[in-house]
Amino acid sequence: MKALKIILSIVVMGLIFGGCAYNFIVEEEVVDPTDPGAPEVSFSGEIVPIFSSKCVSCHTTGNQMPDLSPENAYSSLNTSRYINTSDPASSLIYTKPSPTGNHVKYSEAEAALVLTWITQGAQNN
Repeated sequence: MKALKIILSIVVMGLIFGGCAYNFIVEEEVVDPTDPGAPEVSFSGEIVPIFSSKCVSCHTTGNQMPDLSPENAYSSLNTSRYINTSDPASSLIYTKPSPTGNHVKYSEAEAALVLTWITQGAQNN
């Protein structure tokens, strides 16, 4: 009987400690688009990867405009229809996929990065 209690205790302890799981969530760093001292946002290094992960399934050559494939993204976006450098927050490339929009959504950090890039002049860098 004593051996059964020990085995049962070990099994219960194993279930208790084996059931604990820690899922650490790493928060994304959100850039402040209004900060004039914000680091320069690279179109090819930071913006194109956002498009590649979220947008190119629909926005590619021969599909829905603008073409956001890496080789054509800048030339497709570089119009006043998609980018408004005088009022960056009204730019279509920022407002359509914003976290509050109704299309594929940017995360808060991605939206801030796109807005910062437009605020910094939407350079092809």
